[in-house]
Amino acid sequence: MKQYQFSNLLGATYQGGRIEFTPDGNSLLSPVGNRVSIVDLVQGRSATLHPETRKDIAVLALSPDGRLLLCIDKAGNCLLLNFVKGAVLCRINFKGRVRSAQWSPDSQWVAVTHGRKIQIWRAPNIELGWQFVQHRVFGGHHDDVLDIAWSSDSLFLATASADLNVRLWSLNPMEGFKPAVLADHRSSVRGVFFSKDSQYVYSMSVNGIMLSLQYKEFDPNPFEEQQAPLYCRPGEWSVASKAHTDLPAGQRVTRCAFDASANIFAAGFSGGIFMLFEMPGLQALHTLSLGKSPLDGIALGAGGDWLAVGSSEVGQLFVWEWRSETYILKQQGHHWGVKSVSFSPSANSSLKRQKTLATTEGKAEDRATVSGRLMATGGYDGKVKVFNAQSGLCFVTFAEHTASVNALCFTPQGNAILSASADGSVRAFDLLRYRNFRTFASPDGLCQFTGIAVDGGGEIVAASAGSGKYAIYVWSIQTGNVLEVLAGHTSQVQCLQFSPSSLHPGQMVSGGWDGVLCVWDLYTSESKGGTTEKLDCTSSVVALAFDPRGNDVCAASCLAGTIMFWNVCTAETVGSIDGLRDIQSGRRFGDKFSATHTRGVKAGQGLGKKLPSDGVNYNQHYTSISYTRSGEILLCGSERSPHLSLYDTTSFTLARRVTLTQNYSLSGIRTFLNSKQLTEAGVPMQMLDVSDSDASDEEVAKIGLRKREDQSLPGVHIGEAQDRYSERELHVWDVDVSPDAQQFAAATSHGVFVFSTVNSGGGGASWSGSHVSSNFVPQMLTKKVSGPAVLHALKEGDLSRAMILALALNDFQLIRKVYESVPIRDVAVIVASIGAPLLPALLWYLGMEMRPISGTPHFQFHVHWIATLIDVHFNTLMDMSLGKSTVRTGAAIEAAAASRSDVAALCLQLLVELTQRHAAMSKVFDSNIYLLRYLARRPGQDEAAAVEEGKSGAAALQDDEDWSKEEAEAAAEAEALAKKASDDDENDAEAVGGKKGKAKKKAKKVAAAAAVAAAAAEASEEQNAVDEEAEKTATKKSKKGKAAKAKAKGKKRSKAVDDDDEDDLVDAVKVDPATLLSATRQKARRL
Repeated sequence: MKQYQFSNLLGATYQGGRIEFTPDGNSLLSPVGNRVSIVDLVQGRSATLHPETRKDIAVLALSPDGRLLLCIDKAGNCLLLNFVKGAVLCRINFKGRVRSAQWSPDSQWVAVTHGRKIQIWRAPNIELGWQFVQHRVFGGHHDDVLDIAWSSDSLFLATASADLNVRLWSLNPMEGFKPAVLADHRSSVRGVFFSKDSQYVYSMSVNGIMLSLQYKEFDPNPFEEQQAPLYCRPGEWSVASKAHTDLPAGQRVTRCAFDASANIFAAGFSGGIFMLFEMPGLQALHTLSLGKSPLDGIALGAGGDWLAVGSSEVGQLFVWEWRSETYILKQQGHHWGVKSVSFSPSANSSLKRQKTLATTEGKAEDRATVSGRLMATGGYDGKVKVFNAQSGLCFVTFAEHTASVNALCFTPQGNAILSASADGSVRAFDLLRYRNFRTFASPDGLCQFTGIAVDGGGEIVAASAGSGKYAIYVWSIQTGNVLEVLAGHTSQVQCLQFSPSSLHPGQMVSGGWDGVLCVWDLYTSESKGGTTEKLDCTSSVVALAFDPRGNDVCAASCLAGTIMFWNVCTAETVGSIDGLRDIQSGRRFGDKFSATHTRGVKAGQGLGKKLPSDGVNYNQHYTSISYTRSGEILLCGSERSPHLSLYDTTSFTLARRVTLTQNYSLSGIRTFLNSKQLTEAGVPMQMLDVSDSDASDEEVAKIGLRKREDQSLPGVHIGEAQDRYSERELHVWDVDVSPDAQQFAAATSHGVFVFSTVNSGGGGASWSGSHVSSNFVPQMLTKKVSGPAVLHALKEGDLSRAMILALALNDFQLIRKVYESVPIRDVAVIVASIGAPLLPALLWYLGMEMRPISGTPHFQFHVHWIATLIDVHFNTLMDMSLGKSTVRTGAAIEAAAASRSDVAALCLQLLVELTQRHAAMSKVFDSNIYLLRYLARRPGQDEAAAVEEGKSGAAALQDDEDWSKEEAEAAAEAEALAKKASDDDENDAEAVGGKKGKAKKKAKKVAAAAAVAAAAAEASEEQNAVDEEAEKTATKKSKKGKAAKAKAKGKKRSKAVDDDDEDDLVDAVKVDPATLLSATRQKARRL
């Protein structure tokens, strides 16, 4: 059987106590009853630590290094927690009410108020055995100390008291320091704080007077290095500034906070107003109102930018960024308790690109595809809230109902929620557009609905009536019309449910206070007119549930703790459970007897029972039951018991009992009450207001109690009109199990308690996520299966053996060590060597690695493992999920207890994690596709391309320069030839004058030389034009080698021009071989 542990507490209202930010400002700590709730404001998730104090928490104090957390309840009982792992290190009783506790900035000391005194304790550490060691005790105040502050150097303390004074103390006796008394207030001082340089001390009284006190040295020397602390030098205190809040009459300061790094001061008032001031000038920045309810908690974080405010009267906690005036967090639980709870069904989700709950922009249809990850709750305040069961935050609230929501369920597709309320309406809420798209009402007038069910196709909804005709009303979800009115019960119809069997799709069973189970078939004409088959039970039926395996077995919870199992097709009982003694309800504060099963039996005479039923309290029964997905476990919860029972449906025996809470502040938790808490008249002290304090917070509390008593009605124990005593009672109204059986939830009068399996990693054992599971749950345990054996096999390089031993030991850190040591090429070999008994452990581990909180970012490596596992062991996993014993599985089903019931759930969990991770990564890839293309390039590719382009450009420029030089040389040679020819002509003319034949030849030579020069000049101009065009074309091309192509094209065109010029040149100088030789040599150089 799976091991469940407490995971989270959802839907609970803020009930008072100090709230605090973590040192990094990313998370907010707040008390929820006797546990600590943590909200991660950056990642958008919440968790509740498993350790709990004896009573409701009043003071929280987190060390500045974020390692240790003090949780002190209203009676002075303290828990010291390892904040990272959520483990209890030490317990201590301060033997009195603690109003404030503060860690020193160096995390070495703890200051705690104890009435009129202040106790200084050494911070527990491993050298001290995690025990508190008292250092000093200060006394001097004449009334209770309300607040403590440390200086930045951890050497001095300032205390604020109800005696109107602020006192300064030193941690150790110091030379030159004198304890100071600052008596400038005229009312109780609510808070005191040091500035960052310790030069100022800020204090605020309950009447709204704020003082800024400054310490001034007598003879300060800025050039001399001061060795002594500031307060040990000669000086005096003076009032630097004073401010009055000018609030309406009757309002008092309830809480205040200060951020030294940003010099921001915040104050909350009893009228719902909170103000922000900038220090040390006491300049008002903001004045806002949360309502008319007093503020019980206020804190500053994120460098003074975020302001957290809590009010217990309205049960609201929100974080506000005052600079941009936007909400960071706004959470509000159900007032007066949670009546019903339901998980979203398992749906076939594809790996398409979609947004999920991992992002705040996820759409509703994407949320609905996440199997069992949504949880809907209905409360007595008429609200329906939808939570992400994985993150623990509420993302939508429907407030259309005007009375308590008695029952709710999801449609089979998971895209809508149906709720039945005591206001006489059944409403359908769309998770796509977040609206109420259908409202169903009774055609017979107003009646209160107690139960609701929807068929397997999601087309028909049925609701049971607790008044009027005691009928069952059936509507069509698409049209909203009434299809049937089934009347077969003679008393209130308490519950109903459709059969999950595919052979009977329209079969429905209903149970009522008349002790009858009615079996209906809505898809046959025989049921028209109200005919039904009735099954008689031993007493009134208060809850029922169908076996999800489709075997037509229905479990019905009756009075006196009896659970009957019926086969609704054969009308036979297949078993029963007598759970009367397993319920074990607790004793209320007003009960006259202890909650034992020996009522009326005299002490000293043994049990003295004549019958086994003597002394048993018959006024107990299970008010809600629910099956796990495998159908092997039945979860049962009783209204008056703090325990949940898990029964084995095969042997009909109790498998385990889970305790919800041990909060002694609640009524009905303990079996015996302490006689010290009773007066002489036998009245419990919890039912009396014995506080005689005149502190302002007590006065505000008394005013709130008087208002509550004026609104309460006698005899009302539930809802808005209940009295203060009934408000402290614990009631369990509904239970439900997630489709993957990894979680179950219990709806109570103080929130929804969520429990997760030990191996699912969803427990509250570790807030940081680094410590996945603190319980040792091995799959196999022999002499050879040990941690050193795993490390030895890993050291020897035998990865297959190391992986098998690590999976058998089922230790997360050892599995990860071996897992990350496997090369990707050997994954197929390692997976093939793993036998069927260890496959569930491997599936669980891969699911944990796919989670962003507990896994590593090696997504491709994880996907390769998953794909290889499916390819190699697909048939084995199918057989194990169906419970078959074949050659592949062998004795795996008997060897591994989780094989039959967990394989399908583990595969489903792995699919959910893979879908969420894929969708989240797809969103990132889609929004950064061009950046990814840029990053996907080979490192240095752009630089190499740029260098190559620069080289080609330089070569082109060099070629152009060489070509220009060659053209100039050719022109000069042509001019020299022309000049020489001219000189020769002149000489010949003078020597041979009159020889016309020679003159004509010389004239031809001169004309040829002139033609050569003209042709060379024209070719040069054309070549320059071609090169300019080539350069323009090359600059327009991309950087990947296109400049070289443009240059080649330009050279090709240049070659064509040169060929034409060469033809002209040959024609012009046919008579001059020397000129032709010179042009040919020039062309060869250019090419």
